[in-house]
Amino acid sequence: MVLDRYIAKTVIAGCILASFVMLSIFVFVDFIAQLDDVGKGNYGALQAIIYVLLNLPQLLYELSPSILLLGGILSLGTLAANSELIVMRASGISTLRITRSVLQTGLLLAILVALLGEYIAPSASREAKTYRAQTIEKKLIVGGSADVWARDGNRFINVKRILPDQTLRNIYLYELDENRQLNSISYAERAQYLNKEWVLSNIKRSELSSSGVKASFEKKMILKRLILLELFTVLELESKDMSASELLTYSQYLQDNNLDSAEYLLSFWIKVFTPLTCLAMLMIAMPIVFATTPRSGGAGQRIVLAIVIGIVYFVFNRSFNHLGMAMNITPLLSASAPLILVTVISLYYLRRVN
Repeated sequence: MVLDRYIAKTVIAGCILASFVMLSIFVFVDFIAQLDDVGKGNYGALQAIIYVLLNLPQLLYELSPSILLLGGILSLGTLAANSELIVMRASGISTLRITRSVLQTGLLLAILVALLGEYIAPSASREAKTYRAQTIEKKLIVGGSADVWARDGNRFINVKRILPDQTLRNIYLYELDENRQLNSISYAERAQYLNKEWVLSNIKRSELSSSGVKASFEKKMILKRLILLELFTVLELESKDMSASELLTYSQYLQDNNLDSAEYLLSFWIKVFTPLTCLAMLMIAMPIVFATTPRSGGAGQRIVLAIVIGIVYFVFNRSFNHLGMAMNITPLLSASAPLILVTVISLYYLRRVN
């Protein structure tokens, strides 16, 4: 329908403008924060800019609820300022019908946010971390978006995944002899740093010689050195850097090993509810715009109100999440309660709009 396409175009344009404004502010803040590390290793101002730009998808994902709120206020506020909403309602189009058109667009944007958080943001965040580590720690070589390479004498180590509890997954060890020729290749499913040594599990080893290849399998192997522990401070995955599927898998791994998984379960449910939160924040914009007229206040007033609401929601959401962890509240409830509250408030005020 023409109305749906027109509203969709207006809302998307408002969200693009809001993205540009908010990302510009936060990118500048992130760049200033990186200046403390400029000068370490090969990490200069240009590298700091590249690092910040690589973090853009993660930043966009984290800001998406606020962006949709501000974008909804900007786009629908423009319609209100031009009396277009009044004309629509005067021509017999109900508030519910306009709201439905807006939420249809919001659903499309929410799906894009979900895809961004599941596939693009985690990979980009890892790329940013490994790039930053490479320029600060000269011993690091990054061989892909997630692989980490390190060297220890004649041994080269390739780690496919670094988990938050100082656990390495899918490790390849390449050992050279005195003539710099490949001597052996080893693969370990997992490595953990325990009691000041690395414990490798399920190792498949292939020794190369002039007579051929000799394969062997070991259940456990202990190494005094593998990779620098300092690298964990710059390379380890935080819960916010992981996709929903990774968070769920890792939470199950922690539960199977009788470890605390609350933080990762909470992050998982936050990932699940973030797209729905975007819809809820767009719903907040509806009563704000419908309750105003061209005479009742300008765009500045609506924008300030959107910023205040966004800040209040952000603080309340984070506080409730941390409070839930401290009080052992179910992660599902901790993650969903702020969303439910915002949805109920939005529906209440939408019903009051005439």
